Amino acid sequence: MKKLLLMTIVLLVSGTILAQGSAKTTATATKSVLAFHAGPSFPVGDFASNDFDNEQAGFAKTGFTIDLNYGYQFHPNAGIAASVFYNKYNMHNVVMDIVLEGRLNEEVTLDIMDNWQFYGITAGPMLTFGLAKNIWTDLRLMGGVVNTKSPKISYEGELLEKAHWSIAPALQGGLDLRFGTGKNMFIFTNLDYLYMKPEFTASSSEWFDEGEKFKQKISVLNLTGGIGIKF
Repeated sequence: MKKLLLMTIVLLVSGTILAQGSAKTTATATKSVLAFHAGPSFPVGDFASNDFDNEQAGFAKTGFTIDLNYGYQFHPNAGIAASVFYNKYNMHNVVMDIVLEGRLNEEVTLDIMDNWQFYGITAGPMLTFGLAKNIWTDLRLMGGVVNTKSPKISYEGELLEKAHWSIAPALQGGLDLRFGTGKNMFIFTNLDYLYMKPEFTASSSEWFDEGEKFKQKISVLNLTGGIGIKF
């Protein structure tokens, strides 16, 4: 969260500088960019934790993301951006010590042959800077909404908790590089950070109380590459 706050300050300061300079510009050509990109997605923080004693542990493995980004520049250095995305993460099995009927302090392994996954949309301001001929960088800070699926959990073939879906707000900050390869084409690389905290409602079982609510912190770093067009 500190990184996102710092990014917000950078955007505000840069926006003020751009606003002062825009008075010298009487007209600005509008430009749009559209990029498709995909790559690995790395869980960080609690979402990546395998510690059963950590109530926020997500047990998530490295996953993947598929994204479609759109940007509209109303100024040579400023614009708005939007992103739609889909992410998926397989999980580590959960190993824990637990007291079962007739068996004390036995180590058991919960089989999680399932995954975390979510899809969503975000939008927000974008700053664009030319680094060299046909090379640009975009800085984005966006907010939006995601729909997240929790994994189902089983033990010795018995379903302990089914999967659930939950809609939650999300924050996304990103930085990309665009390398022009033609009049309207470019190669696209991107690094972004995505945060959300969906709330789920448990179903009734001997392990969970019906209606019991739990939240999951989800933080991921996406490192992607792809292609795009300008129009």
